[in-house]
Amino acid sequence: MKQLSDKEKLVALLKKLEEYEAKVNFRLSHFRGVAHESASGELASSELKVLQDHVASLKAEIKILEARLSGPKV
Repeated sequence: MKQLSDKEKLVALLKKLEEYEAKVNFRLSHFRGVAHESASGELASSELKVLQDHVASLKAEIKILEARLSGPKV
């Protein structure tokens, strides 16, 4: 298995981020809230929250990699 360099990881993460942000935007555009006692609404809400958390974790990982690539601040 090939080890990716930090630049390759950053490119892959940026691509994933773009993909998942598109998924979140699509879900948000079709999300009408959770109806009372609606299993499908609860599931849609949970899936949306998972996608939003995944986007947040990708952004955090990208920030760390960008800091590592920019080197120490003098």
